[in-house]
Amino acid sequence: MANEIMRITSKGQLTIPASIRKELKLKGGDYLRVDVENKEIRIKKVETIQPLSSDDPIWNMIGIGESGQKDIAVNHDAYLCQEEVKRWK
Repeated sequence: MANEIMRITSKGQLTIPASIRKELKLKGGDYLRVDVENKEIRIKKVETIQPLSSDDPIWNMIGIGESGQKDIAVNHDAYLCQEEVKRWK
C-alpha cells in the first residue's frame, strides 16, 4: 500500500494522490467513508450497489408467487413449516 503526504486546503479539502487513486481504482463520483478513532483518520472506499434497471427481467416476476394469504409478513415461518410437514408426510 502506498504512503503519501497530503496537505489540507483552507477549505478543508485534500487531494488523493494519483498513485493511490489508481491503486484503489478511485474515480470522480466514488464515495469514501471516513472513520475517526484515537486521533486517527481512516478513509475507505464505499462499494455502491447499482439499482436494477427498469427493463431487468426480475420485475416481470413481481406477484408471480402470490399465495392469496393476507398475513404472510406475520406468519411466514408458520406457513413454511406447514408446507414442510406436508412435504415429508
